[in-house]
Amino acid sequence: MAVRRIIKRDGRVVKFEKEKIANAIWKAAQAVGGKDYELAKRLADEVVAIVNEKFKKTIPSVEDVQDIVEKVLIERGHAKTAKAYILYRQEHKKIREVKSILGVKDDLKLPINTIKVLKSRYLLKDEKGNVIETTSQLFRRVARHIALVDILYDPLVFDINKEQEVKDMPDENDIPQEMLDIGLNKYNLKMLYRAYKRLNLKRYMKVSFNELLEIIRMKYKSKIKKTEERFYRLMTNFLFMPNSPTLMNAGAPLGQLSACFVLPIDDSIPSIFDALKYTAIIHQTGGGTGFSFSKLRPNGDIVRSTRGVASGPVSFMRVFDVATDVIKQGGKRRGANMGILRIDHPDILDFITSKDTENMLFSNFNISVAITDKFMEALEKDEEFELINPRTKQAVKRLYARQLWEMIIYQAWKTGDPGVIFIDEINRHNPTPHIGMIESTNPCVTGDMLVSTEYGLLRMDELADGHHTALVVDRRVIGDSDVDISPMLKAWRTGVKETYKLVTKSGYELVATPDHKIMTPNGWVPLLQLKPGKDKVLIQSAPGIWNTNKKIPFDNSFQKEWSKELGHVLGWLIGDGWLRDSDKNRRVGFSFGKNDRDILCYLKPILNRMYGREIKEIIRENGTYHLSYHGKSFVEFFRKLGVKPVKAGEKEVPVAIFTATRDAVVGFLQALFAADGTVAVDEKKDNIYVRLTSKSLRLLKQVQLLLLNCGIKSRVYNRSRKRAGKFRYVDKHGKEKVYESNGILYELQINKESLQRFLNEIGFLCNKYKDKIKKINGHRFYKDVFEDEVAEIIPNGKEVVYDLTEPLTHSFICNGIIVSNCGEQPLLPYESCNLGSINLSKFVENKGDKAYIDWNKLEETVKQAVHFLDNVIDANAYPIPQIEFMTLANRKIGLGVMGWAEMLIKLGIKYDSEEAVKLAERVMKFVQEKAREKSVEMAKARGNFPNFKGSVWEKKGYKYMRNATQTTIAPTGTISIIANTTSGIEPLFAVVFVRRNILGGEEELVEINPLFEKISKERGFYSEELMRKISETGSLRGIEGIPKDVREIFVTAHDIDPEWHVRMQAAFQKYTDNAVSKTINLRHNATINDVDKAYRLAYKLKCKGITIYRDRSKSVQVIHIGQKEKHAEISNNHKERESKLKESEEKCPVCRSKLYYAEGCYTCLACGFSKCG
Repeated sequence: MAVRRIIKRDGRVVKFEKEKIANAIWKAAQAVGGKDYELAKRLADEVVAIVNEKFKKTIPSVEDVQDIVEKVLIERGHAKTAKAYILYRQEHKKIREVKSILGVKDDLKLPINTIKVLKSRYLLKDEKGNVIETTSQLFRRVARHIALVDILYDPLVFDINKEQEVKDMPDENDIPQEMLDIGLNKYNLKMLYRAYKRLNLKRYMKVSFNELLEIIRMKYKSKIKKTEERFYRLMTNFLFMPNSPTLMNAGAPLGQLSACFVLPIDDSIPSIFDALKYTAIIHQTGGGTGFSFSKLRPNGDIVRSTRGVASGPVSFMRVFDVATDVIKQGGKRRGANMGILRIDHPDILDFITSKDTENMLFSNFNISVAITDKFMEALEKDEEFELINPRTKQAVKRLYARQLWEMIIYQAWKTGDPGVIFIDEINRHNPTPHIGMIESTNPCVTGDMLVSTEYGLLRMDELADGHHTALVVDRRVIGDSDVDISPMLKAWRTGVKETYKLVTKSGYELVATPDHKIMTPNGWVPLLQLKPGKDKVLIQSAPGIWNTNKKIPFDNSFQKEWSKELGHVLGWLIGDGWLRDSDKNRRVGFSFGKNDRDILCYLKPILNRMYGREIKEIIRENGTYHLSYHGKSFVEFFRKLGVKPVKAGEKEVPVAIFTATRDAVVGFLQALFAADGTVAVDEKKDNIYVRLTSKSLRLLKQVQLLLLNCGIKSRVYNRSRKRAGKFRYVDKHGKEKVYESNGILYELQINKESLQRFLNEIGFLCNKYKDKIKKINGHRFYKDVFEDEVAEIIPNGKEVVYDLTEPLTHSFICNGIIVSNCGEQPLLPYESCNLGSINLSKFVENKGDKAYIDWNKLEETVKQAVHFLDNVIDANAYPIPQIEFMTLANRKIGLGVMGWAEMLIKLGIKYDSEEAVKLAERVMKFVQEKAREKSVEMAKARGNFPNFKGSVWEKKGYKYMRNATQTTIAPTGTISIIANTTSGIEPLFAVVFVRRNILGGEEELVEINPLFEKISKERGFYSEELMRKISETGSLRGIEGIPKDVREIFVTAHDIDPEWHVRMQAAFQKYTDNAVSKTINLRHNATINDVDKAYRLAYKLKCKGITIYRDRSKSVQVIHIGQKEKHAEISNNHKERESKLKESEEKCPVCRSKLYYAEGCYTCLACGFSKCG
C-alpha cells in the first residue's frame, strides 16, 4: 500500500508528495552542475518505492525519507549529488536550530537574514517580547486587513454618486470587539469603523455600519477572501512588498500604515513646536518625517514680539534632532528626518556644513539643499546669486553661485551630506498645482458666526476653544463642484477689531473684519470692497454634514439620544409652545389648533413617555388644545437644549439643534413648519412656495442656516406693518377679544428647486398640507443658483474676532457664506507616502538557455499592487487629522521596484551598459502605464481623487484617475532583505558584505549573493577559498578564476563609474511620477570632481534630486565590505591626520577665514569650503 502521509518535524501530519523529493534531488544535482531533471524524477521514484516497502504500517517522518534519499544517491553512483544533498541537510538543520533559538516559527521556510529582520520589527510579540505569530500569519494578517477595504466599495454598500443621507454612527466603544467566525480581530473592526465613517460623511454609504457588518459576514468568502488570498500570494511569493509600517501595523494596535510624512513649518514658535509635537506622534507610529525649514527667518534677524533676535533654522533643527534621538519609531524603527533648506536662504552656509565631521550638529537628519533653476543658471554663467530673507523677501547678501556649489560638493564628498533636490523640476511635475500657496493675511470673523463642520453648525468661538473637527468646504473655490470635508488645523482668538456686517438680498449675514475675503463668481474680494446691489457672493451649494453621534450632550433622565421625535417636540415647542421658568411657574406647554388634532395625537404619547406620567390635553372653549408639563427638572432639560423662556419676537432655534443628528434637525423643521408655516399655490401666476412666518427675525435667519445645511436655499422678507393693527379673536374661555399687534412680522420663503428638495426630504409633520402638496406634483421647478446679491454692508463696531486655517481649499463656510481661511498655508502640507515595491527579479523566466521578462505576469502584479496600495489609504489610521485629510484628498500612492540588479543578472545584462539603461526605461514605462491603467479602472468604480478637478490629469483629458500619483522608487532596505533581493534600483553593493545597525543595535547580517553562488556552482568554479578571497574586497575585480561574462554581470556599486549611476537614476525617473531614491555609491578614493560631475549630470538629465555616498565617509554606515581594504585605509587615515596643512595667503571666499593647502586642494577649516587644482 502506497504511503499517503508524512510526519513533519513540528509533529504535523501532512500529505506525502513525491514531487518534493524530486525537487530536492534536482536542487542538489544543480549545485554540482546537474542538468537532467528526468533523472531526478526517476531517482525519486526509487525513493518512493523503498518508502512504501519499509513503511507499510507506519507513517514515515521527514528524516526517514531524507535518509533514504541519501542512500539511493550513493548506491546509484551520484556521490557529488549525495554530498551536496548531505550538505543541504546539514545547512538546513543549522538554520532550523537558529530559528528555534530566535523563537520564530517559520512555516514559509525563509532565509535566516529575513527571519532576523522579521523578528526584530515585524512579527507580533506579547508583553514579554515573545513572538506570537508565524511568518505566514504575519502576511495573512496584513492581507486580510487591507483586503477588508473592498467591502466598502461593494455595490451593495457604495454609491459613487454620493446621493446617500449621512447615517447615524454607533459609538466606537459600542462596536463588536471581534468577529471570530470569519477571523476578524478588533483592529480590523476599528479600521472598518474609521473608513466607513469617512465615506459616510461624504454620503457614499448606502447602509448603516451595523448593516455593513452583516454584509461582511454574507460576502466574506465570495468577495473579501478572494482579494485577501491574492494579496497574500503577492507577498508570500515575494512579487510585491508594502512599506515597513504596513507590515508592522496592519491588523495590529497602531494601525498606522504610511512610511513618511511631510510637515509644514511656518515662521512662528507655535508652528515650529506643533510640528515637533506631530513629529513625535508620527515617529511613535513607525513613520518618518520630512520638513522644509526655508520659511524660518535667518539667524540674527529681528523678532518684533520680544525685541530680540532669531536663532535661525539650523538651531531649531537641533531641537528636532534631539527629540528624535529619544523616540524610536513605533518602538521598532529608528527615528528618521529629512531636512531641506532653499539655496537662497541666508543661513544656507551653516546648513551645508551642519553634518561636517568636525562640526556635527545632527545625528538624526538627512539633509538636502533645494536647488532652483535660477541658481543653476547663475552657476553656469559664473554669476553672483542673492540670498533672500524669507520674512522680508529682501536680498541680504550676494555670493557667487560657484562658491556655494563647491561648498555643497565638498561636504557631500567629505560626509555624504548634503544631497540636493531640484525643486523647480519637482514642482513642474506636481499633479495638483491648484492646491498651493496663498498670500498671508489676517482677516477674522466674530465668535457668534456659525461654521459648517462634520458635527453640524458650530460657533466660531467654540472652535477656538479647542473643538477638534473637520470643516465642510465648498469645492467651487478650486474650480470643482459639490462640498467636501477638510481638516481645521487650528482656530484661535486674534483680539478686538473693527467689524462690518454683510447682508445679502436673501437675508444671509456675515460679521467680519473689512479685509476678510469673500468668494464671489469672479474670485476672492475683501468684504469692504464688495459693492451692494452689484456684487454677488457664493453660498453653500450642497448639503453639509450633521452630527452622527446620537447621544444627548448632557446627562438627564428624560431622553438619552437624539431622534426625529425629539426634533418634533422641539420644533412644535418653538412654533406653538411656551416655556416658563420662574420660581412659582415652571412648566413647558404646547398648543394645538382645531386642525392640529393629528399632531396632538402624535406628540402626546411621546411627551408623556419622556415626562414619565400620563398628561391629558386640555380643550379650550375656542376649540384649541393644550398640553402642559410642570416640574423643575423637565424645564431644565429643555433649557439645557437651548429653549429660552422668551416672548414670540425673541424666539431662537435651540442651540443644541445646530449640532444634533440629521433626523433630529429634520424633525425640528417638520414640526416648526407645521406649526407656523404653510404652502402657497397660485397656479395662475405660476407662483408656488413654502413659507414660515415669525415675529422673531433671529429665529428665521437661524432656520435659514439649518435649511442651507440641508441643501435648501431660502429668502427672508420683512412683512412688518408700519402701523400697529387690531385683530379680533376668541380667547380660551370662548370670549371675543381685541389683540393689538405691534406690526412686526417676518417671512421665510422657499421656492424653485429648493422647494422640491424641501418637500421630498423634509416636509411637514403628520403630512399637514398634503392636499396642497398634491397640486405641486409634476410641477417643473427653476434651478437654484447658490449665490446671492450683496444688499448692504453696515459698520458693526469693534468685536472680539477669530481665525482658523484649512489646508485643502483655504476656505470655509461661515453663516452659509464661503469665506477665505485666515492664515498662510505652504505648498501641499501634511502629505504622506503610501509605498510598496515590486520585486523585478521574480519576473525573469527561462525558455531553454534564453532568459526573458514575463510581461503578462508583471502587468498582473502591478495592477494588484495598485489595488493594494489604494486600499491602504482607506485602511490607514492616520496619526493626525491634517495628514488624514490631505492624504485622502490626493490619494497618492508610490509603487516602486526592487531587485533591478538581480533582474539584469538573470538576463545576463551588464548594469553599466546602454542595454541596461534602455531596459530600465522600458520596464519603468511599462510599470507606470499599467499602474495608471489600474488607477483609471479603480476611479470608474470608486471615484476620482477629490482634488482631481483642476489637476494635471483633467487638463490632459483624463476623465478618471483614482490616485494623483502612482509611482515612486523609494528606499527598500529592509523589505528587500525580506524579499531576499537587491535593494531598489541599486547595483549589487558587493558580492559578499556585512550589514550593520540594521536592527538598531549590534546585530550583523552576513550576506552572500545567492545568484553568484548558484552560477559559480553550476559552472564549476565555486570554492570556499574563492568566496573568502572575494569577501576581502567585496568585488570580483582582479579576482582570477572567474569567467569574464560572470565578472561583468556581477558588477558592484564601487565598480561602476558615477556617470552610469546617474544615468540609471535618470532612466527610471523619466517614467516615475514622484522622486527616485538612489544613492550614487562612490569608491573611497573618488574625487571631489567625481561628485561635481554627478550633481551636474543629475540636473542635466532632469533627476529630481541626487544623493551621493563615498565609502567610509561616515563614521557609521549600514553596509560594510572589504575588511582587508578597510583596515589598511584606517592606518593611512592616521598618517593623514598627522600631516600638517600648509597655510595659504588666499582667504576663503565664503567666510573670509584662512585657507589651508594639502594634496592639491585648498580648504577652509572654519566653514568647510574647498577647491582643488
